Amino acid sequence: MSQSIHSHLSTIVPDQLTGTRSNPADALSFQAVTDPSQWEHLLERADRPHSVQAFGYGEAKAATGWHVSRQLITHGGRPVAMVQALEKRILGLRVVTRINRGPMLLAPDASAGLVTAVYRAVRNRWGRLPFGILLLAPALLETPENREIMTRAGFRPRQSNGWGSARLDLTQPVDAVFQGFEHSWRKAIRAADKAGVTVRVVDSEADHQWMIDRHLQNMAEKGFTGHDAEFLRGLRASSGASYVLLQAMHEGAPVAGLVMLKFGGVADSIVAWFGDAGRKVKAGNAITWAAIQEMQRRGCRSYDVGGINSDKGFSSFKSGMNGTEYFLLGEYIGL
Repeated sequence: MSQSIHSHLSTIVPDQLTGTRSNPADALSFQAVTDPSQWEHLLERADRPHSVQAFGYGEAKAATGWHVSRQLITHGGRPVAMVQALEKRILGLRVVTRINRGPMLLAPDASAGLVTAVYRAVRNRWGRLPFGILLLAPALLETPENREIMTRAGFRPRQSNGWGSARLDLTQPVDAVFQGFEHSWRKAIRAADKAGVTVRVVDSEADHQWMIDRHLQNMAEKGFTGHDAEFLRGLRASSGASYVLLQAMHEGAPVAGLVMLKFGGVADSIVAWFGDAGRKVKAGNAITWAAIQEMQRRGCRSYDVGGINSDKGFSSFKSGMNGTEYFLLGEYIGL
């Protein structure tokens, strides 16, 4: 990324990205971003960034065979959006592109015309035959207005069920975060403390392998599909200190584990495991509360609870944190 882009990012004010001072019909430009710190610099300015658009996430997917394309989208020389696309190639030819919870806008109040232009430009770049199929789950809230934007941009709905989660505001004092929990949640944290549950941040190879083993066992026992071991190892290797593993201990043994990822001022829970012994002493509540405090100390401004069950909605565990819920549009296809 050129120095001029950094200058634009540091001086932009919201009305310069809304379309009120520029015409969304003008051509948008794409500029490749290859440096992790520059990508993080952009994420810090994105409106509601997501972990699947983090640099480390893309690197972990690259280790499993995907080609990663990270692009800054500019309008009239000013940054307006960013997108990380995962391309599957055969003999060097792109056959399918996946964009999950992107592109991300760099202003919360961009005009509908500019947002439409951004999505149309993304479709023109990745979704035109014979250059493969584009599958895109947009980073847009589930509203009639945003569904209309996707239609005008030339996309067709493929899957109606989109991503949903909730976020806690970590810009407020930590005591205010605690008081925002439901009474049962606060009671569970106190019960874990009384039972002698402690939480620590760990970073040894043995501890990370322990977490991977628990996660794989959990998937096998409960019959769900999640991140595999290769992806988690790649995510840790490419994320550095932004990849945080916590362990809850009780009577000298680990009874719960939680992997957090920091990106763009957001903390996202990537993998969690609560053992039977841990559930009895409320270790899940204790480790989550410790993670919230740890990620706030690391500079995170919000904490994402890590999604909902697509069939059952928010679990009672996640809903007890009383985060601000959000729901995104489902998956679209561009040809």
